[in-house]
Parts: sequence; structure tokens; C-alpha cells
Amino acid sequence: MNRYTIITGTVTYAIKGRDILRNKGFKVSIERNSTGLSRYGCGYGIVVNGNIEQALELLKDYGVKILDIKKD
Repeated sequence: MNRYTIITGTVTYAIKGRDILRNKGFKVSIERNSTGLSRYGCGYGIVVNGNIEQALELLKDYGVKILDIKKD
């Protein structure tokens, strides 16, 4: 299964996104991003295992701001 990190601007968006995706059956967690990604604010991301297209669609529908997507 593919693993992706969805970079959010704040820990608040990361928590909101995690909760939305968990409620929809995704296996997700939150991680602090490495220093190389510090250009994205406080540096938190949602780690998603599974269908990234479906996860992104849900997050956009619920207003979670997505800055970048990184395939791990």
C-alpha cells in the first residue's frame, strides 16, 4: 500500500484532517515534518495509507487547507 504525507499549514488542519479521514475508515496519523519542509509553516502533515485521491477529495470537501503532497 502506498504511503503519502499531506502537508498542512497548521497543526489544527492536521488534526481536523486526521479526524475526518479516520471517521471515513482511513488509517492515518499526524507527523511533524522534517526541517526540509519548514517552508510550510509549523510543519505538520497527515500520513495516509490508502487511496490518496479519495482522501484529498474528502479533505477539500471539509475545507482542510492542503499545501503539498509527498509520497513516502
